[in-house]
Amino acid sequence: MLIWWLKSIEFVSNYNPIKKVPVLMSKKSTPLDEFQKIRNEMVVDKVNEIFRKHPDKYIQKMEEIGFQYHEEDDFEKIEEDNAVPQNKRQKYLIAYFKGEFELSKQVLMAYLEERESENTNYPLIRKYFKKANPHLKNLLLFGLDQSPTSMALLRDLAYFHEFSNLLDELVKRFISACQQESDIMNFGEMIQEFYYSTELDGYDALSQLKELFPSDTEKGGNVEFFSTELMKQKEGSDDIEL
Repeated sequence: MLIWWLKSIEFVSNYNPIKKVPVLMSKKSTPLDEFQKIRNEMVVDKVNEIFRKHPDKYIQKMEEIGFQYHEEDDFEKIEEDNAVPQNKRQKYLIAYFKGEFELSKQVLMAYLEERESENTNYPLIRKYFKKANPHLKNLLLFGLDQSPTSMALLRDLAYFHEFSNLLDELVKRFISACQQESDIMNFGEMIQEFYYSTELDGYDALSQLKELFPSDTEKGGNVEFFSTELMKQKEGSDDIEL
């Protein structure tokens, strides 16, 4: 397993399909907080560009921008191999993932409760994402049928896509969600998630969104703003000092 460090910043993977990349400043943000957020986003963009343009030389290119890597044991896999259900809800979900009974609203409720629990068994659930478990995929799609604009389920479907190509389905679900979302703040978060979840697949989410939402509409204005800020970040990432 490769563990990457950028000077004093440690990047360690962990199961959490929630991936927020804010562009707009929150009310509680300070200028320093916002600078750090933007800087981190620029680093992510630069790393994504390296993996996209230099897949055979990514270690060299990562080191050129200040990263170091270390070979270590795959602690995530060890965690996942040792993970066992710790309560009735988790046992119930694992039984479903193993195909012991049919999908139902009760299964969906149990999944969402586990997801939002303060004691979520991340290694246990994470390994079923990594195995691209078909029952888990059906659960996520079923959940989005019930709640098309659920950011939690959209993020989880995007995470599942990392292990099993669901690009067409993922795009369809995000487009449907963007069309149905009525809260403009949620919409702003949604289009960012859509972009970042499909960028590495070469899908141009912003062009699609611009076709769907004219710039003279509230949603279209939000898309244009994100597109402009993203361009600034990408231009800045070329000259970033790490």
